[in-house]
Amino acid sequence: MLRKVAELRRAVGWPAMTSATVLLSLTALCMLALTLATWQPDNNPRWMLYLLVVVALGGLGWTVRRGALLEPREVAVMVSLCFVALAVLTWGTERQIAVLANGTSTPTLAVFAVWFLPLALARVVSYVGTALWVLAVASHHDPQMLGPTVAVVVQVLVGPEVLGRLRVRLDRLARTDQLTGALNRWGVQAVVDAQLVRRRRLGTPLTVLALDVDDLRAVNTLGGHAAGDRLLTSVVEHLRAGLREGDVLGRLGGDEFLVVMPGADHGVADVVARRLQVGAPASWSCGVAQARADDDVASLLARADDRMYAQKQGRRPESGQT
Repeated sequence: MLRKVAELRRAVGWPAMTSATVLLSLTALCMLALTLATWQPDNNPRWMLYLLVVVALGGLGWTVRRGALLEPREVAVMVSLCFVALAVLTWGTERQIAVLANGTSTPTLAVFAVWFLPLALARVVSYVGTALWVLAVASHHDPQMLGPTVAVVVQVLVGPEVLGRLRVRLDRLARTDQLTGALNRWGVQAVVDAQLVRRRRLGTPLTVLALDVDDLRAVNTLGGHAAGDRLLTSVVEHLRAGLREGDVLGRLGGDEFLVVMPGADHGVADVVARRLQVGAPASWSCGVAQARADDDVASLLARADDRMYAQKQGRRPESGQT
């Protein structure tokens, strides 16, 4: 499935979460079509299956329509609907093999949830969804189903939980600068990308500050790299103390930093930039850029870099420029 997600993502330019949700909806449609094609009288009523087909088609259409704007909460709703569908299918059939087949899908949905959703939300969706399936199994009053049901519940509790914790840890390591504890280049650019999507959806302003610490090379030469590392760490501590709640700090590399300021326009960012200079452990050059309607990550950061280097060379950006 991961290979198909990558192929779909490259083909249409969607994020991995959107591509995977499309494939999840298509898989559900294929399973429902197969169930309808092999329908027997002791299976679920046909009207129930057709209703679930309509729901799956609706989810697929919504996902395609939203594309790159699809949010985790929307995916959580779709995964929850899949769990509900499994519970309904389990409740409506008299075939033991169908009950077991539905049960084997619950760990897969739980894995999907913990990989693409925040871990706390994924737990709620997975545990509540699995509980609904267990209640549907219990409605059949079949003691032979106890063992398989317990096995499915254990799989949902253990496997996805381990995967979710591993994903959180790997994500933190992949996004964090090991020296300063700020986000690294990849991590902060991912934040900018997400905030640009949010800006296009809600119309709220977004501004970034590009900072370049002065004379780090001289500090490294005189005091060694340990002295330079201490300077960078103290700069990060100072910036964190002076930023607004919700602002995000990242280290692009070397002595370059980026501050992402959701909800701030150019004027607010200028005020914050001047305030950050007060009592700083080092001087730096700063470039301020507010996101435009046609900006992507590269263009927004390039504009902030240009203004930062202009200031570094003794030239100031034009007042009020965005």
